Amino acid sequence: MFVATRTNKKGEIPDSETQEKIEHLDGLKGAGYSDEEAFESIFGKERHGRVRCYGRSITKSSLEREKQIQQIQQQHKEEVATMKRKQENLTCEMQAAQQSAPDENSVPNCVRKNIPPSSGSSHIPKDVDEDMV
Repeated sequence: MFVATRTNKKGEIPDSETQEKIEHLDGLKGAGYSDEEAFESIFGKERHGRVRCYGRSITKSSLEREKQIQQIQQQHKEEVATMKRKQENLTCEMQAAQQSAPDENSVPNCVRKNIPPSSGSSHIPKDVDEDMV
């Protein structure tokens, strides 16, 4: 983040002091330090309640809150999509139930694709009287 905020559109770093700090930061990362450890060794520990490179009004809790808000929004979108699919299925089933003619052409497409194909057998179960057939 530090490097990204210090480079211009051409990818150049105009300040020589900043360039030295970036090189020192890269050297520490190459020596096995994590990003946070390297940054902290050059610039010192963060002040309580602040987050560097984000501006004055950003705090750790505001970043966490924003992350939680994004998660809740994503869950909401997924729930809405699921509910819309369920509504479409129920609407289709209601349309199929309201159809009076049992011929295949009168059944809506959404129900037709859920109907298993006929096996073509003329099997009569044993518990059904033959007189009823």
